[in-house]
Amino acid sequence: MSKGELYMEFLKEEGYMPRFDEDGDIVFKSEGVSYLLFASEDDREYFRLALPFFWKIEDAEERRRVLAAAAQVNAELKVVKIYPVDDNTWASIELLFHDPEQFKPIFKRALRVLRHGAERFAEIMRTPVQ
Repeated sequence: MSKGELYMEFLKEEGYMPRFDEDGDIVFKSEGVSYLLFASEDDREYFRLALPFFWKIEDAEERRRVLAAAAQVNAELKVVKIYPVDDNTWASIELLFHDPEQFKPIFKRALRVLRHGAERFAEIMRTPVQ
């Protein structure tokens, strides 16, 4: 079974309504928010769950604040990575598993940590600059 099929089957069993995007990755929603689960077959041990486009970067000054807030969240929280992609901000959880099926017991926690990382980032960004 391919990683994409494995992920798709799991998400359906968990009650999500996943679909493949044009790149062959899996898009699904949780609590009204869209997530990506990367299904690349070229590295079967690599697991990447992402929250794309959650914070728009409006200008150069905001980009500097995004980088600082991302560094703070990355230092504070386990396994979550926050980073700019063009004029948007993404968050992801990236892990390695010997067997691709090993993601199943940690999936819900990974989703919670990812959401928490994005919320912490937004909290920092909404704090007035001194």
